[in-house]
Amino acid sequence: MARASIPVTKIAKEAGVSPATVSRVLKHPELVQGKTRILIENAIKNAGYDLEALLKQNNNSSNNVIMVILPTIENPFYNNILKGIKTSATAHGFPVIIYTGNIDSKNLSNLLFVSKKTCVGGIICLGRKLELPIANAIEEEIPLVQCCEYNKDASSVYVSINDYLAAKNATNHILNLNYRRIAFINGPISYNYAQERLRGFEAALAERDVTIPPNWKISLPEVSYSLGLSAASQLLGTDDRPDAIFCAADVFALSVIKAANRYGLNVPRDIGVVGFDNIEVASIAVPSITTINQPAFQIGFTAGETMFERIRDPEAKPSPILLDTELISRDSIIPFHRKVKLS
Repeated sequence: MARASIPVTKIAKEAGVSPATVSRVLKHPELVQGKTRILIENAIKNAGYDLEALLKQNNNSSNNVIMVILPTIENPFYNNILKGIKTSATAHGFPVIIYTGNIDSKNLSNLLFVSKKTCVGGIICLGRKLELPIANAIEEEIPLVQCCEYNKDASSVYVSINDYLAAKNATNHILNLNYRRIAFINGPISYNYAQERLRGFEAALAERDVTIPPNWKISLPEVSYSLGLSAASQLLGTDDRPDAIFCAADVFALSVIKAANRYGLNVPRDIGVVGFDNIEVASIAVPSITTINQPAFQIGFTAGETMFERIRDPEAKPSPILLDTELISRDSIIPFHRKVKLS
């Protein structure tokens, strides 16, 4: 008697394709290239499985959805990325669900279980950089696109920016305005973006032979306005304070402006501030924030389109994509006029 369930891994091995491709044929055969689909369908039939029953079973469950792994709902930077992903998904007729939290060995099995129960057709991960075994374990089961954070050694494709170069350009902008006492408020150093932005900041200082106190480089456990306010107060609450602060997120830049007001300091006259992300509030803050613009919507939309390339052909290997950033000059920093000691 023909059976109505199927060991995907076994069929994938016999057909010489990935398990994700077999799943795609069962759930959305119209999205898989003809030769590959025929190869898998023949492998299913030859193994004694009822292909028609399997297709009917999967079609009756529900349409596939795109799962987005989001590390937190508190960081407004992710809003426009989600809008981009949803725009792409809607155009392809797929709903989007959100899984909140970072993925590691402790919750990987739960993620995969939830993915199967909710008929997930692809995962876009915005969380912390996946460890190589974790990324590859997901990719073996479901098409994966790494978004923003990425492990370049993983088999899955990624869409992001060059955080190192963006941070270096921002720091050079501050240095070009004649600042030399520059502090840095960074996000969780466990994140790839935080490591790369710190590296870019330090590289720009080193090339100009600028040294700063070690405690002027602060890494916070999360991107939070309240944590940023504490860090900014720590930097500005002494006489030996920096003249400018580069923030790895606009949320931190807003915190610096608030802390400066508390201490009677004027931004930009007394303290220059540069942010990162160009979230909406950066342009309406007082003063408006000079920042690095990440094309957040484009990042999300590109991640979505890359995902659907994977869904159409799970065997394809799209190239990684690094999108351009730009410095948006506003009112939070102006040229610094140093006092020159007369001889």
